[in-house]
Amino acid sequence: MSDVTEVRINGRTTTSEGAKEYLADARSGVQALTLVNGSLHRTVEFDFSLAADEDLAVVDHALDQLIFGGELSWASVEEFITRASRGGTANRYREGLAMYLYAVLDREDAERNGSGPSDQRSILRFEEKCNRAVHALGDFDRAPAEAICGLVALHYNQFDLALRKTNSPRVSDVAARFSAILSGENDFDRNSLADRAHGTLDSALSDRTTEELMRFYTLPIDGSDLSSIRVGVSRSDDLRPYDQLKVRLLACEALLAGGNVREAQKVAELLQHSNQTDAWNKAFLARIQEVER
Repeated sequence: MSDVTEVRINGRTTTSEGAKEYLADARSGVQALTLVNGSLHRTVEFDFSLAADEDLAVVDHALDQLIFGGELSWASVEEFITRASRGGTANRYREGLAMYLYAVLDREDAERNGSGPSDQRSILRFEEKCNRAVHALGDFDRAPAEAICGLVALHYNQFDLALRKTNSPRVSDVAARFSAILSGENDFDRNSLADRAHGTLDSALSDRTTEELMRFYTLPIDGSDLSSIRVGVSRSDDLRPYDQLKVRLLACEALLAGGNVREAQKVAELLQHSNQTDAWNKAFLARIQEVER
């Protein structure tokens, strides 16, 4: 800053070193840095939102209280926000959690009111809030933030991201299974993943529909439980497109493993127009040809 004649922080004149020290110590709020060179002025604003550990713990405790209360409602979320607001510097973390909880409530309200998978307004409301929640929570190394980011990534079929962004064994295992299947590999876990659900935080944070789907995603796909697989397929038309892909993908693998080639082919035809399934579809057809020889 050799050509700068004056430095201001939030309108107050300081030195270059003073500005550096002030900005290095700032933890929250918008800080305005103005550089002056004669008649030329340039102002840059820095928005700091660095939460103190003790304030993050306050928000986590408020979330624990909501979960242990056993009820997710508009009133319980408002109560969570009130309690979490005591963690003053953790406002971004609190807002991200609240936005996700509002997304879950929106989805459950839409389903109670009979909104189907083609109701674009309810889909957009849910996904907009999920996106805003992930944007706020993505930088926090906290178990609730990781669980939520993992659940949202799984919803969007971003399986590699779900593997990286969650501490939940259930979400990680399900995402790993889908990622391996879609890569065209034939070496993936076909056993039940249900035992990984016990005590996971994502199960406390997901909505009713997500929990039903997660129970399906953790089914064995070795051909040993085709009755549950067939029930899932029969209901897949009523699911949103992201979920249809996951259900039908697992159904194809389970049906083929159970020796039901024609049935598996019929379901596979529904997945041919997805770019995400290209590698899997080629490998799956090759496996069918081997079975038929």
